[in-house]
Amino acid sequence: MKKTLLLIHLIVIILSCDNKTSKDISPEPSLLKNEYQESNAKNKTDSIKKSFTGNKNDLNSPVKIIASKLLPNKYSDHKDIKITYKNTTKKNIKAIKLEWYCENSFNEPAHGKFFYIQGLSREKVSKLLKAGTTQSQTWEDFSTDANKVIKVRVYYIIYSDGTTWELKN
Repeated sequence: MKKTLLLIHLIVIILSCDNKTSKDISPEPSLLKNEYQESNAKNKTDSIKKSFTGNKNDLNSPVKIIASKLLPNKYSDHKDIKITYKNTTKKNIKAIKLEWYCENSFNEPAHGKFFYIQGLSREKVSKLLKAGTTQSQTWEDFSTDANKVIKVRVYYIIYSDGTTWELKN
């Protein structure tokens, strides 16, 4: 009796496996979802890059970016970035928000601190920047594969007198 039940079980399993043909197998939804996500991510990063390279409003920024340089990190394979900037106004600045866009060796958006927006990184400076002076700031471990800085810009400033400036898109 046990042998018969075992034999019937085996036949049912074999028949159920043979009934599936290649036309019954559809692509995994996760693969389609990944292609869709990759397409959306590319569109998003393309628009971010365009906003960096096409925005002429940042030319009116009260803080001028003098230089930006990628540096090797001493303790990991991540890259550091050093940004030098100058206060071009007659007012002292209390705080600055900066953002930059970097690409890797394949001219693709670099991996940065934001896993959902590649290429883009943001940081703040809360040091007094006196009128007409230049400062540098280094941020560590911001990217694993950045090869070049496309553009750095200031998007928000708080002056010592409490007034603010904001980049208009």
